[in-house]
Amino acid sequence: MSTGFVNCWAAPSRLRLCRSLSPPVRILKLPGQMSMHTARTTLKGTAASRRAGAGVSMIELLCVIAIISILASLMLPAIARAYSKVRGMAQEWEAGEVLFLVTSETQRYCAAHPRYFFPSKSDFVEKCGFAPKPKDWVQAPATEFVPFGFPDDTNKIVLTFHIRRKHATVYSFKKGELTITPQGR
Repeated sequence: MSTGFVNCWAAPSRLRLCRSLSPPVRILKLPGQMSMHTARTTLKGTAASRRAGAGVSMIELLCVIAIISILASLMLPAIARAYSKVRGMAQEWEAGEVLFLVTSETQRYCAAHPRYFFPSKSDFVEKCGFAPKPKDWVQAPATEFVPFGFPDDTNKIVLTFHIRRKHATVYSFKKGELTITPQGR
């Protein structure tokens, strides 16, 4: 007389079925389900199915380079606009200090040399001995310079700075502002 139970531990190498009074339950495997024992995919062309040491083809590499270059070309105009805005804001923040340096150095030179004459921008920069930042501002292509000397009218506009993005901000100096030292100094 059998009780319906079988020793499950008796045959470890074979598939063990422990029977009870009910019939055995079969587990159906659905398509696309992975087994717990194998962690590989079975799709062809994936990285898992390639042989070890297989490289990237030239076509794939060229496609990646083309995609990266297209994305870079789309972003470059936006980056250039942002850089231009930031540079314009930096010029606006530095404007007070740079303009003070230009006027003080020019006034110092003109006080030491009463018969001064500046025929060009480069001569003006060389004689006054500006620091690097004011020197760059005076020599910039957007800066307007009119030659001047000691006999000229003091109300003559001789130096005009155009700064910011699209040269929207303008600072103009008359000869008297650049050459006459205020009495308080």
